[in-house]
Amino acid sequence: MKQLFALILMIFTACEGMAKDHTYEINGKEYEGFILKSKGPLLFLIHDWDGLDGYEKKRSQMLKDLGYSVFATDLFGKGKRPKELSERKRLTGDLYKDRAKMRRLLNGAFK
Repeated sequence: MKQLFALILMIFTACEGMAKDHTYEINGKEYEGFILKSKGPLLFLIHDWDGLDGYEKKRSQMLKDLGYSVFATDLFGKGKRPKELSERKRLTGDLYKDRAKMRRLLNGAFK
């Protein structure tokens, strides 16, 4: 049992600090978040209206540097990173109009 515990601890320690995209599913649809692990408590970061991109990843790294683990959620769907202003407004507006959907997405990311 001690050997198993030591192995798990070694794997966790080796993974600490790794940054990676993390695909997850909510109601049959794929979403792609971003995770940074540290020894600190886990924070959830929610993207702005252009989706999860380099800005959120940079902010995630800044939080990790302060000692937190970070999971940046995806509320638009895997690969949806709107470039046009009209698309940003539409996707964000859809979430504001359907708060129950937004809560489902946040709860799904949390799980």
